[in-house]
Amino acid sequence: MKTTTIKQGFGVMFMSCSILFSSQTLAATIVIDDASFGSQSVLRDTTNNLDYLRLDFTMGYGYNGVTAQLGAGGDFDGWQVASSSDMLSLGSSVGISNGSTDTLQVSLAESLRDWFCPTGTCVNLSSTHEYARGLISDAGPVYASGAPSQDAFSIGRRFNVEPNEVDYRISGYGGLDHLNEEVFLVRASVVPVPAAVWLFVSGIGGLGLISRRRA
Repeated sequence: MKTTTIKQGFGVMFMSCSILFSSQTLAATIVIDDASFGSQSVLRDTTNNLDYLRLDFTMGYGYNGVTAQLGAGGDFDGWQVASSSDMLSLGSSVGISNGSTDTLQVSLAESLRDWFCPTGTCVNLSSTHEYARGLISDAGPVYASGAPSQDAFSIGRRFNVEPNEVDYRISGYGGLDHLNEEVFLVRASVVPVPAAVWLFVSGIGGLGLISRRRA
């Protein structure tokens, strides 16, 4: 568990000047600042209206530690553990699919990996993959002791094949380490109502007032 408590609450979010990936995905994903977690800490999927927290903020908590901090006043107040459906929706918005050998998709998958796990934080390197991995809400296999586990999701590049492939999938490493594994977190986006909508609503209200006066 981290010794410093992260400041809580949604707070006011500010749009970041940074754009994630490429112009091809600009309409679907943007990086935003968050008052609780700082600069460029949240990835917003504007297609599905979901926010994703950078994975490195959950380092040191483990699954049980994160879920214990999801309630009011907790370190992750307002967030919930992402499901495989949430992660696949993000992949669809970004434009990547597991196993693709398209060079642009591979590059996008690496960019997504490096956003979730900035340099020097939580990127994993094996003999076959370079990836970010976090636990998700989907139930994994039950341990021999009878204890439940969670599945994990991987994002990155598979380099033991030629051409290289996108690695974007439920990893099958469910519950490898409940104590130390990072956790993907998601929340519904808070999307401000455009000013034009307020003007439209005001106009309707004004028409209603005029009608009542005429009556």
